[in-house]
Amino acid sequence: MSDCPVECKLVDTAIHAWEPPHDAGIVITHMHYRWDEISALRRIYESTQIPILILADGILEYRNTWQNPTIADGSIFQPMIGHKLACVGNSQARHIESWGNSGKCEVTGLPRFDSVFKSEYLPIQKDGPFRLLIATANSPAFDTDQRNRVVQSIRNLKERFEKNRQVNGRPVEVNWRLTDGLHEELDLPRHLNQLARPYPLSDMVELSDAVITTPSTLYLDSAAKNRPTAILDFNNTPAYVNSAWTISAPVHINQVLNELENPPPPKLFYQQTALRDHLEHRGSATQRMHQLIETMVEIGVKARESGRSLSFPAKILQGFSREIQTTETDWDTHCLYPNNPVFQNTQVSRLQQELNQAISSARFNELPHELQKKREQLKKKQEHIAKQGLQIQKIIESKKKDLESKDKFIDSLVEQMDELLMRKSEIIQRKNEHIESLSEMFGQANAELKSSRAMYADQAIKLNDLKHQIEQFAASIRNVPSQHRVA
Repeated sequence: MSDCPVECKLVDTAIHAWEPPHDAGIVITHMHYRWDEISALRRIYESTQIPILILADGILEYRNTWQNPTIADGSIFQPMIGHKLACVGNSQARHIESWGNSGKCEVTGLPRFDSVFKSEYLPIQKDGPFRLLIATANSPAFDTDQRNRVVQSIRNLKERFEKNRQVNGRPVEVNWRLTDGLHEELDLPRHLNQLARPYPLSDMVELSDAVITTPSTLYLDSAAKNRPTAILDFNNTPAYVNSAWTISAPVHINQVLNELENPPPPKLFYQQTALRDHLEHRGSATQRMHQLIETMVEIGVKARESGRSLSFPAKILQGFSREIQTTETDWDTHCLYPNNPVFQNTQVSRLQQELNQAISSARFNELPHELQKKREQLKKKQEHIAKQGLQIQKIIESKKKDLESKDKFIDSLVEQMDELLMRKSEIIQRKNEHIESLSEMFGQANAELKSSRAMYADQAIKLNDLKHQIEQFAASIRNVPSQHRVA
């Protein structure tokens, strides 16, 4: 507050009942979340001529904006209750303006980062232990499910280092900086100074070779100090701040750790390029903030003196373009392609010599003639292909006709087959009827045969009885005396 360009007073009373003094030139706040805060801002915004400047004090976080049950829907700048919002960077301004805040966002950067970019920081160690800082945001989760996923992500990292204390063959020295009781819940040590207090987080970043953090403004601090930085997000939510490395599942851990220890130059370059979009740090953020405050106060004074309503230009700070970025100052193909020998040659005289040799050996004078020959050959090939195309078309038409003829023949065969099947069905039906008739005849003949057999058997019995009678009569005659037989 001592650096504020105008006289300022800190409001320490209940905000919902606070009224700005009549001579207030501007109201500045970063509180834009709770009912009492928004109610007070709306009352000042609608009933006074006092400019309101909202400060974005950190990065946007998807879960805090859309999945925070402790904040009413729409509370975070949807829309903003105020005249201007001091944004951290261009990407933040684009997102917030898309929420119905067109012309209200001013890209100032964060004044507290001015000292980071002005001062020199400790270099990354390439020898000795690989120093890794693992941290969580001040509010790592906003409901139970989110917190469970945060706990699981930290537990997976802990288990990985319990199984293997090395990365790329280097021993790992892990510094855990956790919040919301995660140290105690996961039984992880705290890194304390001689006064038994945690080291300042900014110092811990500088004493690390790489950083893993849940979505947090810490990412900006780490990237600003050129530390390879990974976002740890098992909630897998949309990223308002893009990082070169993301751990959203256990399977990502080993690959990301290996790259944090030995970062690929293109990914480091992406991290620095993205940082310029997330955090405006070209020039002084403090000076931009002062200019914004002074201009808003001046516009407010003139509006009250003239009796006009407050009106601000769409853009007060005429600074760097939000849409066009110049070539990055650390663009170096020598570092971006370390395995390509072509980009390792930085001697201009040698490159000139090699270029001259390449031009001489390439026969550039003959190239137009060779190109013309290639064009003629290509034209002939195209004509040949066209002829072949016509021939193929004729063959295709002939095949179509053959297929049509065959289709007709097949249709005829199908009709004949249907007719034969019908005839076969009739023949089978007649055969079955004839068989049934013969069976009936055979049944009648069998019955008659049985009857005849019975009659013949009866007659045989009678004949047999008659035979016995005749034999008995003959015997009786043989026993009669001859004189009697003559008689």
